[in-house]
Amino acid sequence: MDVLQSIQTVLIYAASFVVVLSVVVFVHEFGHFQVARWRKVAIDTFSIGFGKTLVGWRDRQGVEWKIGALPLGGYVKFADDADAMSTAPREVINDPAVLAEARRKGLFHAQSLTTRSLVVAAGPTTNFIFSIFAFALLALLVGRDTTDVSTIPARIGGVAQGGAAAAAGMQPGDIVRSINGVTIPNFEALRARVGASANTPLLLGIERDGQPLQITVTPTSAPSNLQQGPRAGQGLLGVNGPLVLQSERQVEPYGVTEAISMGAQNTWGIIAQTGAYIGAVFSGRESGNQIAGPLGIINVSGQVATSALDLPQATVGERARMLGLALLNLAAVLSVAVGFVNLLPIPILDGGHLLFYGIEAARGGKPIPPVAQEWAYRAGFAVMGSLFLFATWNDITRLFPGAQ
Repeated sequence: MDVLQSIQTVLIYAASFVVVLSVVVFVHEFGHFQVARWRKVAIDTFSIGFGKTLVGWRDRQGVEWKIGALPLGGYVKFADDADAMSTAPREVINDPAVLAEARRKGLFHAQSLTTRSLVVAAGPTTNFIFSIFAFALLALLVGRDTTDVSTIPARIGGVAQGGAAAAAGMQPGDIVRSINGVTIPNFEALRARVGASANTPLLLGIERDGQPLQITVTPTSAPSNLQQGPRAGQGLLGVNGPLVLQSERQVEPYGVTEAISMGAQNTWGIIAQTGAYIGAVFSGRESGNQIAGPLGIINVSGQVATSALDLPQATVGERARMLGLALLNLAAVLSVAVGFVNLLPIPILDGGHLLFYGIEAARGGKPIPPVAQEWAYRAGFAVMGSLFLFATWNDITRLFPGAQ
């Protein structure tokens, strides 16, 4: 049974990661693709994923659409690209007449600075637009939660492994009705009583699946080295909550304009927070341990999916709905991150291309010499490779603390 459960967990983590990242990558590359078509740029390939082609076809315009075996990104390859990163054309054109003909044919590297800049900037911009509307859709679907949690019984949402509640046999969905015979009306009352009872046995009156039972539990004492949360010496039960059932929620709907405004505020909030964090890292005020890589995204997406699917007392339909909403929210957050990172002025990223175009404009339309571009792209690969390794190390130390 444990083997089957482990396989199921792996499948949930893998599937949620692939779905979320593929959506975000598609949004990004579709931005490049659509603006390139609008500007009549010749496109060769639209790919989600790298490596061996799993599924592929050509549309009526001759564009090859494909899904690669390695779902860690994607690309739009233009007709004259030397590689999938659009770092350089297949051949450098210096003759004005030949350049004009290449531009007429839609070759990307022969296009004007305006066209190239618009195509490159479209990827991150589309990520931000997607996030705004994804957050807005979530607001419209979920509404504004006005539930008064003081009227919700002390229903347990989750039980931490190794905690006092787990040792006593408490389960998610249990409702604590009383402690030592005193009625507990809500989760706040439960927290207050437990907090004042460290290392003291308590007799809990529990309701489980409509049936009453009694459980004796001894709250542990909070350690003194916690940076946030309960104060030192406070009693801990090892549960979270309250768990609010869908039938208990009080929800007010958002208007469309209000929802879009909220989507824009959420998107800008993530951009501002990310920018402030990166600035703090470079200034030495913050460590870089919050930077996550693919393993971190897999872990977060898997946890989000598992939490939605493991909701106690929820129907299959409710779990499916919560799963969809949770993954959409994660995709919106990740889309902002992808858009932000791609705007960093690092060669091989969209921001690096835009930096080169800015220099080209400052030089009166004269591009950076090919040798200088080549060395810049090599440096960009080195920076991104180092960042990838650093992020992966962060992921490993978070998942396996003993690796530090």
